[in-house]
Amino acid sequence: MNASQLHRLARRLREVALAVTSEGDDERVSAGELAIVEDVAAHPAAAVGEIAARTGLAQSLVSRTVALMREAGIFVTRPDPADRRRSLVSIPPEQIARFRDRAARPIRPELARALTWRTPAERARAETLLAELAALFEVPRSQGAADGPEHPPTTHEHTTDADSPRIARD
Repeated sequence: MNASQLHRLARRLREVALAVTSEGDDERVSAGELAIVEDVAAHPAAAVGEIAARTGLAQSLVSRTVALMREAGIFVTRPDPADRRRSLVSIPPEQIARFRDRAARPIRPELARALTWRTPAERARAETLLAELAALFEVPRSQGAADGPEHPPTTHEHTTDADSPRIARD
């Protein structure tokens, strides 16, 4: 496998994941938007600059996305008690429950739609291989920080400020 094949595979897998976790009337979520949501979920009460630093996204893009997601009820913000000029971003409990429900959905039906030309046995093997690959990429807690994430941080260095936020609204 080369880098080009890996990028194509990652794009196809992201499409499957987005199809599984989206609602029928949701707008498509960009990789940058997803990175912001994942970061805020992992680091509640984070400042926009911290989110930008961890995701590798432009601070202006993070600020715009946070504002749109706040308007949509996906995020809540509050002033930072240490520096009132900054806002701390979190996900409200009802949204966390919604995201968990979506994340728990099985991938098999969408994987079957993505691999229609494959036999049922090949599709089952693809699902098994994805589970094995996910397990291989998990970092054991003993190898990372005691209270850190179970996976290495993701950066999106190639996402620019020109990426326009598209937010799913209920």
